[in-house]
Amino acid sequence: ELVLTSGAGKVGQKMLETGLTIDINAEKSLVARAARGRQAVIINDVTKEEGFLPNPLLPNTQSEMAVPMLVGESVLGVFDIQSDKINAFTEEAADIYTTLASQVAVALQNARLYQEQASVVTQLRELDRLKSSFLANMSHELRTPLNSILGFADVMLEGLDGPLTSTMDNDLRLIQKNGQHLLHLINDVLDMAKIESGRMSLHADTFNVNNLLEEVTSITSSLASDKNIALYIEPESDREVEIYADSTRIRQVMINLVNNSIKFTEKGSVALNVSRMDDARVLITVKDNGLGIPTDQLETIFLEFTQVDTTTTRKVGGTGLGLPISRRLVEMHGGRLWAESSGIDGEGSTFFVELPLETRVTEIIEKREK
Repeated sequence: ELVLTSGAGKVGQKMLETGLTIDINAEKSLVARAARGRQAVIINDVTKEEGFLPNPLLPNTQSEMAVPMLVGESVLGVFDIQSDKINAFTEEAADIYTTLASQVAVALQNARLYQEQASVVTQLRELDRLKSSFLANMSHELRTPLNSILGFADVMLEGLDGPLTSTMDNDLRLIQKNGQHLLHLINDVLDMAKIESGRMSLHADTFNVNNLLEEVTSITSSLASDKNIALYIEPESDREVEIYADSTRIRQVMINLVNNSIKFTEKGSVALNVSRMDDARVLITVKDNGLGIPTDQLETIFLEFTQVDTTTTRKVGGTGLGLPISRRLVEMHGGRLWAESSGIDGEGSTFFVELPLETRVTEIIEKREK
């Protein structure tokens, strides 16, 4: 069916209110003929037109011109112009109205596309909100029984429920180890859900960056020792620089980066360094000599649930959320996180964390609200 577009004023308003449409297959309809033929149709004396279909709202019509509104191969509607005079329309007028109809058709098509896209964006935002809410709720629901399991495992390992055989002790330690791993994965999912839903909040304070890096090396040293990898802070690292930021979240970022470097380094070292870039920024680096990252994958690694080499990551585990979470946390501080690598095994990778010396709390709130 075609929408009939006619004159302005009270008559036009009444036609819009009635929602008048015309079947495109209506044989005697001038409007339908214009649509089917995809060109303007003119009748300069309707009294001589057999089967003319008068509009009850326009009883004095003597001449009529119908101009299709075309966008490519699609007919969006028809301009229908009627006059109370005979011979009111010329071919020149048809050309002018054809140009006008084309412009209006393009505008109408753009308006429809915008409306459709706006609707899709709204639906996607709602789906994203529901996804984040679901992940957050599920993470909480999973952590509650898991914490209970880990708690009872700790109690039994401490011998509070009686002596354990070597087999029982070994089984409980496996439960504890895998439970902690599962809890870490759940926490990653929960953090990402919080970030995406805008519910992640930062609490800034002033702290010494080098002291924080020493804490990070202490926390991750056991993983490095298990693989016989040297983990250290470079001698030239700035020992004095302080920043105003969320120390808990920056520590989380650095632990993620260091653990990631250790996991993908089979032999060699992981080195940390902090230095001032200028009076407003500080740069922290984590350099390893592990597998390296292909140059075309240096941005891919920061996408959620994305891992460069699934055969390798299957061995070391993980959800693929550590780096994306770290980047988002750094960006919430007004900083940047990126990686550089030649992609050659043994030459490793370097991760760079650029942070402002002073993160403005107002910026943190604004970013969370967005």
